[in-house]
Amino acid sequence: MSNWSFLKSDLTDQDFIIDCRSQVQFQESTLKGSCYFPFVKKAFASDPESFKKMLGPLDEVIALAKKEGKSRIIVFDEGMGMFAARLTLLLRSAGFVHTYILDQKWPVTGAMEKGAREFDFAPATKIRKLEGIVDKAFLEKNLTRLQIFDTRTPEEYDGKLPRLTAPEPGSLCGRLPGAFLWDWRMLYDASGELVDKTFFNKKLRAFPFMPERTTVIYDYNGARSSLLALMLKEVGYNDVNVYIGSWFEWRKSSLPKQAAAIYGQAATGSAPRVGGAERKG
Repeated sequence: MSNWSFLKSDLTDQDFIIDCRSQVQFQESTLKGSCYFPFVKKAFASDPESFKKMLGPLDEVIALAKKEGKSRIIVFDEGMGMFAARLTLLLRSAGFVHTYILDQKWPVTGAMEKGAREFDFAPATKIRKLEGIVDKAFLEKNLTRLQIFDTRTPEEYDGKLPRLTAPEPGSLCGRLPGAFLWDWRMLYDASGELVDKTFFNKKLRAFPFMPERTTVIYDYNGARSSLLALMLKEVGYNDVNVYIGSWFEWRKSSLPKQAAAIYGQAATGSAPRVGGAERKG
C-alpha cells in the first residue's frame, strides 16, 4: 500500500472512473463503466480562450460525476503516470477534492469492457480561478520572487531538445530563468512505483527551497509537473502551483529564457553550483 494519500488501490460502486490512456487503448478494453475525455491529452496555453477550452470540460466532468451520484473520481493510465496526475490535479483545482490516482499498473484489477463512454465538451463561457494553476502573466509579474521546478529531462532543461517526444526541427529549446531541474522520471523507483515520502523528502532537502514560499512547477505542457505538485502539497508545501502553459507557451513569448537554442544547435553556458550540487537555474 502506498503512503501517498492521492493514490487509491480500491474501487467501489461510488467511484466515477476515468481512463487517461490512449483513445485506442480505451476502445479496446477498459475498466467497466470508465469514461474517456480527449481534452486531457491536449496542451493548453494560459490565455483566456485557451483556459476556457480547458475549464469547460473540467466543469462538465465534475457535473457528470455528481449527476451519477459518485462520491469519488478515480483516474488511471498505464501506471500512475503524467496524464492521470494531470487530470487529478486539475479536477482537485476545479473543486472536486476527492479525486485520486488509481494505484495500479495496467492491466488493472476489475471487470473489463470495450470503452464506449467518450465525451468531448465545449469550452467554458466564463473564466474562474483554479486553485494552484497559474498563467503566463503571473510568471511574468513574479518571476524573480518564485521558486521554480522544471520537471522535464536534462536534455530539455539544458536546451538540447524542445520536448521529449517528437521534437520538431527549428523549435526553440531552453528553460525559464532560475528554474531548478527535477527530472519527472526520478519520482519513480526502479520498479515503476512512486518513491515513498521519506525518500522524496530526502531528495527535496537538496534544493534551496522553503515550504512557505510560492512554488511554481512547469514542463512542456503541464502534464509531468502535476505529479510533483501533488507530492509537494502532501509533504507540507503551502503554495504549490502548476504553470499550465509551460514551455509550450513560454517558448513563443518574448519573455526571458535560459539555455535558449534552436533545436539542432548547442546551447552555451553552464549552471552555477550551490552547496556542492549543480544549481539547475
